[in-house]
Amino acid sequence: MKKLNALLVALMLVFLAACGTDTEPKSNEKNNESVSEQNKESAEESFPVTIKDASDKDVVIEKKPEKIVSLIPSNTEIVYALGDGDAVVGVSESDNYPEEVNEIEKVAGMELNIEKIISLKPDVVLAHASTVSMWESGLKQLEDSGVTVLVVNEAHSFDEVYTSIEMVGKATGQNEEAEKLLEDMKSKLDELKEKAEAISDKDRKSVFVELGPEPEIYTTGNDTFMNEMLEVIHADNAVTEQGDWIVMNEEAIIKLNPDVILITYGGYIENAKQQVLDRTAWQEVTAIKDKQVSEVNEDLVSRPGPRIIEGVEELAKAIYPDVFGK
Repeated sequence: MKKLNALLVALMLVFLAACGTDTEPKSNEKNNESVSEQNKESAEESFPVTIKDASDKDVVIEKKPEKIVSLIPSNTEIVYALGDGDAVVGVSESDNYPEEVNEIEKVAGMELNIEKIISLKPDVVLAHASTVSMWESGLKQLEDSGVTVLVVNEAHSFDEVYTSIEMVGKATGQNEEAEKLLEDMKSKLDELKEKAEAISDKDRKSVFVELGPEPEIYTTGNDTFMNEMLEVIHADNAVTEQGDWIVMNEEAIIKLNPDVILITYGGYIENAKQQVLDRTAWQEVTAIKDKQVSEVNEDLVSRPGPRIIEGVEELAKAIYPDVFGK
């Protein structure tokens, strides 16, 4: 599509040049620059802002951040999706999307590199509720050093993901971009819901999501947005227990007898799918007998950010290929 668009633009420029109207492209450039400047001015005018963050603190951001440190991949992806990626100067070791983040300073792993973060002189550090307890002392050090820290909420549903995007949009002055992004996400989700209407109750499939391999098999409970993702496409989480991440033994999983097994760790376990299919004790499980075991991209289905709709689509194609396409 990008190549096609580039070709169309090139042909248009040739046509305009042949007609002797070389002033039109310059006018468009000026208009684009003018719009860009207007957007920038509009964003800057929205500051200072006060945001009630996930730690229930009123965080004041005095001006549009020119330097942002993001401590978790979902926050980073939100910033980039809002068009503010150029401001990101520090990310976590887990960040891998978009590709540009591989060239950015890594400031967070199991611990925070406080000195490195401070040396980057960020206008705001985007922390996350899921890691606040682990990094409590480090975040306090940053605040004591005069660094503005905003704790973004942990998301267990689409609505909470939307809240995260709105919060980051407000913190970065990208409110309009956040609104457009949310409209796009909701529209695409509605399209998937519409397709899912073709799946009747009798055709619904039970799905076991395997987040970690043997011997400790982790899965997702019903208090996660992964569970909501399955509900959207008319699939049933085989695990009905309340909770985020649950460890289950082999006997309990076999008893669930899921129609489909999805594994999220294929990116770092060799032959992950075949290993599941070859489990001796599982051979009478419907998903194994029907060879309904699929690998899904862990980042798409586990990161509560802009790409979760892609995650829903990937789940849908794996579970109901006849409805959603392979």
